[in-house]
Amino acid sequence: MDWPEGKDFGASPEEEVTRAEEIPLYNQLPEDEKQYALFTDVSCRMVGKQWRWKAAVWSPTRQVTETAKGEGESNQIAEVKAIQLALDIASREKRSVLCLYPDSWIVANALWGWLQQWNKNNW
Repeated sequence: MDWPEGKDFGASPEEEVTRAEEIPLYNQLPEDEKQYALFTDVSCRMVGKQWRWKAAVWSPTRQVTETAKGEGESNQIAEVKAIQLALDIASREKRSVLCLYPDSWIVANALWGWLQQWNKNNW
């Protein structure tokens, strides 16, 4: 993987992620917040009789990508893997802020829409 190890964005390790909310479009983010942005994308295709997927996370400010791949699972699983990869990056870098831009409407809606209700329901 080509993600620079040991880099962080100045967040305190004591800070905890407490909520998810809709964020503005990337080009509308203040310059000092663009460093927190990660974009996800996936692809899934049939090779022979087996599904193969690839998930990617891209940082536009650092111009680096990290990927994961697998087989035997669907595009929906790949979407979840991409989010998991972004969260792993954020955790590794001890970020308290993550501006996540998934390419999937259903993932975005789950993160900033349904998540709030799930938290209220203690799910």
